[in-house]
Amino acid sequence: MNKNIIFLISLFFMALTGSAQPKFANKVKKGILSINTYDKQGNLLHQGTGFYVGANGEAVADYKIFKGAYKANAIDASGKQEEVERILGADDTYSMVRFRVKGKGGAPLTSSTANQPMKSALFVLSYTSDGKVESEQAAITDTALIQGKYTYYGLDKKVDTKRIGAPVFNESGTLVGILHSVMGNKSYVLDIRFKETLTIAAIPNQSASVALTNIFIPKALPDTQEEALVYLYLKARNTSNEEYMDMVNLFVTTYPQNAEGYLRRATPLIDLLRFDEADKDMQKYLSLVEDKANGNFNVASLIFDKLRLQPEPAYDKWTYDTAIQYLDQAIALNAAKPDSEERTANDTKYRIQKAQVLMGKEDYDGAIALYEALHQAHPAPSYLFAISMARGGRGDSIGQIIEPLDSAIAMMGDPLPSEAANYVIRRGQLYANNGRYREAVQDYNQYAYLLNNRVSAVFYYERSQIEVNARMFQQALDDINKAVEMAPRNALYHVEKAAITIRINQLDDCIQSCQTAISINPNIIDAYRILGYAQLQKGDKTNAKANLQKAIDLGDETAQKLMDTYF
Repeated sequence: MNKNIIFLISLFFMALTGSAQPKFANKVKKGILSINTYDKQGNLLHQGTGFYVGANGEAVADYKIFKGAYKANAIDASGKQEEVERILGADDTYSMVRFRVKGKGGAPLTSSTANQPMKSALFVLSYTSDGKVESEQAAITDTALIQGKYTYYGLDKKVDTKRIGAPVFNESGTLVGILHSVMGNKSYVLDIRFKETLTIAAIPNQSASVALTNIFIPKALPDTQEEALVYLYLKARNTSNEEYMDMVNLFVTTYPQNAEGYLRRATPLIDLLRFDEADKDMQKYLSLVEDKANGNFNVASLIFDKLRLQPEPAYDKWTYDTAIQYLDQAIALNAAKPDSEERTANDTKYRIQKAQVLMGKEDYDGAIALYEALHQAHPAPSYLFAISMARGGRGDSIGQIIEPLDSAIAMMGDPLPSEAANYVIRRGQLYANNGRYREAVQDYNQYAYLLNNRVSAVFYYERSQIEVNARMFQQALDDINKAVEMAPRNALYHVEKAAITIRINQLDDCIQSCQTAISINPNIIDAYRILGYAQLQKGDKTNAKANLQKAIDLGDETAQKLMDTYF
């Protein structure tokens, strides 16, 4: 630590014994802390005062000195320095933070449980500009209630704003609150009991969320296992692996017999390529989880996610066959469950997952057999869609691939529900890929209808390409115009419009579309070739030659053939 900082801290604690201090000053000094916070690079960010309010190092301070902090230290009256290890709660509106100091912590200050009477004296123990601490006395002039239960005291004296966050005592030396703010000729004290609202919640209020987001020191968990699990679930979506690992490690340490913690920890371990540790946690999870069938399903799902989302680097212990073994175990254990409704629902879920694993393994015969069995037991369009996908993977004929899609769409009735849209567009794509363009256009039209025309620019672009192949040029032009309207900075769409307009001899529109595409992307080869050809058709050989040459320079062989033919 900087020697000057240590010297000032020493002056601070020595000053507590001075004659100017109230008689209780020497007693409470052990509960008062000097707080230093640091930014991400380790530079000193803020300095201020904190104080112990509970056992095991629980303390509070003004939130503003922690805002933006990645690390904080607390120094007690003896000069002992400890790290702030956890944030226990914070509030942006009322500017208070509750935290835990590493180690046992000091003796907490005795907090008042009653409201202080009007006109009674309060004492603010705080830093001065030269690093000392002195007591300022003030009287209560007015009060207000916060959240209907916590008192906000107005004092008859203006206190230096540098002392905001200092502890405030009554005449008997009992902690009343924290100096909250200074406005005009008055100062205000926030009831120390407000600290009870500073907790970590799975779904925090807005003020807590803002404050906690702006503090980068590790946070504590909510107080109960159930809420802590919800908290972990929500944090997994928007937290880095390292930060999430810290949270789940704390959960496992706090609740070592809760199986869920080990499963939750396995996910970031996999992301961090720590596969042996993840596998160990998964086995621990299986040993603790009560529902062994569902436990095996969850382990299989983690392995399958790793294989499909993160295939490299490979981990020898986890293969598609490994996932299938866990799923087979889940299916066998589930068969012994007494509740028939639960048993049936789980059996279906486990077999669907097994079919998906077989698809990943490219065992299409096995997947088709399983989907067919599922469909026979409980007919559903989704199984037919999956059968179509598996047949496509197996290399079946277009008729064999489309047949289950036709059946799935027929199952949905007439008129079709919006849920049929994905089935219809899949069939349209299959038609287009096999040269059945007009049938494909019909399916694309129906897809747009089912979605009330809430479709993307990509959809209009794709349909225009199919319409060109079906020689439906006006429809193709209408669609590419819609794509351009929705995504005017997409150079490809302008090029495709140029390709369509030159087919129907709209040369001026073609030239304009090419020029727009080039203005967006000067290296788009097709635009120069089409532009050059359109200019040739208009007799502008000079510009045509220049644009064809540009396409040639960019590597376009077709442009070279045009150059050889016309020049």
